[in-house]
Amino acid sequence: MVKDTRKNDLVDSMADEEPSLEEQEKACHKAIAKWFIRSGINPNKIKIPSFAKFMSYLNPRFPPSASKVEKEALEIYKECKEKAKKFLKEFDGQVTLSYEWMVLGNEYTRGYSIKGPILHEDFVCLTAHFVDDNWKMKKWILAYTTDKKVPMEDIFIYPFRNAVQDFEIESKVSALLLPNDVDYDEVTLDPFRKWIEERGKNQIIPRVSLLYCCADLFRLMVDDVYSGLSGYLLEVVRMLVGWGSCSSTNWNVTLFHLQQGVDLKAEDAFSKDEVYDDYDKPSDEDWIKIETYCTLAGCIYKVAKELFEGEYSTANVFFHLIAELKFMLNQELAKADSDYFIGKAKKIMERFDKYWNDMFLILATASVLDPRFKTKYLEFYCSKKEVNVEGSKAETVLDYLSNLYARYAASNISRKPICSVATIDSCDSEKEEEEDYDDEWEEEEDDDDEREGKDDKQKEKEEKKPDAYKDFVLFQEYLKFEGSPRELHESELDSYLKEPVMEWNKDFKALDWWREESQKYPILSRVARDILSIPISCATSWDAYVVFKREPPEFVLSMEPELANAMMCSKKWLRL
Repeated sequence: MVKDTRKNDLVDSMADEEPSLEEQEKACHKAIAKWFIRSGINPNKIKIPSFAKFMSYLNPRFPPSASKVEKEALEIYKECKEKAKKFLKEFDGQVTLSYEWMVLGNEYTRGYSIKGPILHEDFVCLTAHFVDDNWKMKKWILAYTTDKKVPMEDIFIYPFRNAVQDFEIESKVSALLLPNDVDYDEVTLDPFRKWIEERGKNQIIPRVSLLYCCADLFRLMVDDVYSGLSGYLLEVVRMLVGWGSCSSTNWNVTLFHLQQGVDLKAEDAFSKDEVYDDYDKPSDEDWIKIETYCTLAGCIYKVAKELFEGEYSTANVFFHLIAELKFMLNQELAKADSDYFIGKAKKIMERFDKYWNDMFLILATASVLDPRFKTKYLEFYCSKKEVNVEGSKAETVLDYLSNLYARYAASNISRKPICSVATIDSCDSEKEEEEDYDDEWEEEEDDDDEREGKDDKQKEKEEKKPDAYKDFVLFQEYLKFEGSPRELHESELDSYLKEPVMEWNKDFKALDWWREESQKYPILSRVARDILSIPISCATSWDAYVVFKREPPEFVLSMEPELANAMMCSKKWLRL
């Protein structure tokens, strides 16, 4: 009888622990919501009969409901947002906010690709960029909004102010990355800058910098040249080279096909091969326009290819590559003999020079913090005869960096971790589960995770080894003695600049280098961390070649604004 009683008690206990059907259904919908958030799937997908049938096979007990998945997605957003706010509150580094207006402009996407009604054609995406305590670049969407009833006089400032207040990061915002548009100038953003500077009281970087997107600059420069090509002329070239469509969304594709036409003309293929006899051909004046486009856009592509095709480019690589673009364009302009070419070249150089002047300080400072360059490339650039008028800018850059270093040193920031709470990707089991499907930096982050895993194993091995040196009093005094000359007579910045530059290595990773040298340069490495975290382009990878503004993902176009915001923001926060 006693045994039976114990058995019944055990059964009752197990029954109490088992979740109810309602809890199981909620867990099921929450899991689907997480999957949809990570994969960028609209919950309305469930309403498609074939998809609903597939899901019912996976879990016949709980047929999925689109409304319940949406509800769970909103709850996940609220939960994750609190974790993100806690993270950013404890974060002890600088943050750059980027503003991007995305608009649906592709007629093919509008007409054939999107299933369901298009509720919204444009979204404002506000993103925070920073480097965490693992020296990994992070990109968090803080707001993905549309249809806001905002007064026109506040329309440019509202997204910034709303996100900054919502996440309480007034004292952490050091820069704003903006489109290359006349609407986003010093006058327009000055009220917000003053508001955040007064409210935030950032002791290290008291003045919020305005920066402009490099990919946006390239797009506008290419468009300046492209505007001289008529639709008829593009159709003629399309027929000659077998170009599938003239309405490509990427300007590098247009460049490729037009260059095909120029190459065929150089080979005199249109006269030699009778297959072209029945085709219309560009006139001599038209060929000048095409060749002008190929030459100027070709210069831009050479640099864009280095910046955007491959792994994410940190701020330190932009200065020498954009300086190279300036040099190439000036060379082409100097040897030009066509009035049309000269006119187009001068127009894009005018746009380029404004960007170069606006961005020179931050780009050059980031270059100095690249141990392959330090001050050498800056001095070399300013010594060139054609840019000799900018010679004094080298001193301005060094003064800026010295003052910045002094503020970091005075704040004792190097004695504190950049973030005292658990960082992203801290749980290995979650890392294997969670993937980010449409992130432009997915491949880079996966590589970083793999390297980080190896580093963690190495650290575990090293931690198991007893450290006898910590008990050697004389040796500890030697370490203090050995470090004293620099502490007394020169700063970390002076020491860093005195050391020889590194041998050139194209695959060099600045963040990895500063992470390894952070013990040697505890203060300067914090300066480098915040400068290198500044994004120089909103668009990366192939998105940098779009001919218009970037488009929002298809799955958000038929969503209500609240749900679209929740799903776009939560994707990165799920890793917290």
